[in-house]
Amino acid sequence: MNGKPENIYFHMSRINSKTVVICLLDKEWPPQHSFVDGMLADELAKENNIIVRLFVSYNKNKVMPTRYGAAVCIPSLYKRRGILRFLNFWKVWKLINYQIHKENLRNNHIVLFVRNDPIYLLVASQLRKNVKRLVFQSSFPHEIYSGNKFKRQMAKFLYRLSRFSIDSITGVSPEAVARIRKLFGKNLPGVHIPLLSDLPIYPKLSELSDPVRIKPVFIYIGSHSKKREIETILTAIDLSIKRGANAKFLFIGANDQEQRSLRNIPNVKKLLESGSLRIEHPVPRKEIPSILVECHVGICLIPPKPVYYESSPTKLAEYMGAGLAILANRGIPMQEKFIIESDGGILVDWDVNAIMEGILQLVTEKKLISRLGHNSKYYASHKLQYKE
Repeated sequence: MNGKPENIYFHMSRINSKTVVICLLDKEWPPQHSFVDGMLADELAKENNIIVRLFVSYNKNKVMPTRYGAAVCIPSLYKRRGILRFLNFWKVWKLINYQIHKENLRNNHIVLFVRNDPIYLLVASQLRKNVKRLVFQSSFPHEIYSGNKFKRQMAKFLYRLSRFSIDSITGVSPEAVARIRKLFGKNLPGVHIPLLSDLPIYPKLSELSDPVRIKPVFIYIGSHSKKREIETILTAIDLSIKRGANAKFLFIGANDQEQRSLRNIPNVKKLLESGSLRIEHPVPRKEIPSILVECHVGICLIPPKPVYYESSPTKLAEYMGAGLAILANRGIPMQEKFIIESDGGILVDWDVNAIMEGILQLVTEKKLISRLGHNSKYYASHKLQYKE
């Protein structure tokens, strides 16, 4: 992986001119996301003679163009739902065509960067002749797994219409880049950029100063949808506690419906009542650092289904940046790579008994938590930052 911004997006002279990177993102305001915050609005936008503009959908309250990190964010696009998704074609065309005309008059270079959305990509492909470069990023196989069959087929059709205008591609893993090349062309230049941590490397960690007395805290932050099979993890936790695991478990990211569903599971009810388990709503990204410093083990357990095969788990990088030991599973290549290279965690199979044994190993060998956490932090500071 080469995370240097100027190598990722363009290879061109910028003498006596600026490069304006116009980003069409599949996000609503505010576009809080590891790649957006850490790469586009920070590292890339801070490069000399580079201007970054982020175009996103507005939410309930329209927001005027505003600073977002070192970039400018324009929350002017329609929400990407229903008929509005298609009306965005004309909205994007009008906005981006104006931006291109303005910057061409200033003799600036223009790079169009599109993230995931096929409508945005179609517009960008039509405007390609007026810019220097068009880069497409696909962070998830939406054309295979998202929405209904009509939506997936429409995405593939729009991708085919756009494929000859794309200059380069990016994905979050080598597997993602390989998939995108099948869609757009085997010879397209491409680079994989894992979803790294834009959160700070923490100067002070919650150390296990007395491994015998401290009750370690395991934390899971992320989706609680049915596809993530959280019940498998909770069943393993229940079994580990019945086997004598003296630990606490914190789950963050469940909406009201997901919480109700999980709380109705008999064993989960008991865990909640005993105080061994807490299930909380999502929290703003800015609050995550203060939560992680109170924890010891990051849970990064993802069902090894084809839909998740090319995943680059953002939370894994954030856990490691906070100096947490990691409990992760095999079957997700990028995840396995981080754990093996860092020696910052243990890998288990996606199986209730295997997960239970992993929990018991960490709780029993508490000095192991400290060692793995130290390795995690070192690896994150050297390998998992957008900054070089």
